[in-house]
Amino acid sequence: ERSILTYIDILGFRNLIRTKTPNDISRSIRVVREAVEPRRFKSPFPDIPAQDFLNFSDLCIIRTPLARKNSFPAQGEVHSQILHMVHVQTNLLFDEGILLRGGITVGDVARSYGQLFGPAVIRGYTLESEVARFPRVVVGEEVLDELKENPALWLHDRKTDTRAATSLLRRDFDGEYFVDYLRVIEDELDDRSEYPSLLNRHDAFIKQGLTRYKDNVSVLPKYKWLREYHRHTVKRWKERSRPKS
Repeated sequence: ERSILTYIDILGFRNLIRTKTPNDISRSIRVVREAVEPRRFKSPFPDIPAQDFLNFSDLCIIRTPLARKNSFPAQGEVHSQILHMVHVQTNLLFDEGILLRGGITVGDVARSYGQLFGPAVIRGYTLESEVARFPRVVVGEEVLDELKENPALWLHDRKTDTRAATSLLRRDFDGEYFVDYLRVIEDELDDRSEYPSLLNRHDAFIKQGLTRYKDNVSVLPKYKWLREYHRHTVKRWKERSRPKS
């Protein structure tokens, strides 16, 4: 089935294995699984495509079919999965100090005997392992192409839905789109006055990581990327917040 697929794992899991106790590692896996797994709500519309969720070690996969025979299409699902990743990344970073890396793609996926496999799973793995590289969730261009061309995904129309999805993303130095969690979460807060404090906590987390991993040539670049992402976000926020003359 042609599906939207989100492929996520813990950044630095290898280091976690080396330095933490089995109980600590088990807890990290559990909190990530619980954060990433889509919420289950009772619905009066049982034919709406269900999100498949798989978890193995630090890996989590969410699969949502675009459409099934005699069922509703996955309207708004691109926006929904990206926004879900905004909350997942934010909650895990601030509550647990856990960074994620991953990718969101679209393509063919099969489910058989509880296993997910197919071209989209391979593409998700490639986005996570080769493209993302830093603590970011990359959104493949194929997702935005699908959104532009597939009316089954629209809640409104092509222009409105594409704009809504891209408003959650930022284009990075390498041309890749990624989930812009630190900017978008401001609009998701119940009290927006808490945002400056959240930015300060984000900054403190990065400084701690830069100090802790200053001699680690594989981990340090991840925190340097995070520092630049933070600085860019704060700069744009201050520009938006500046009183207009």
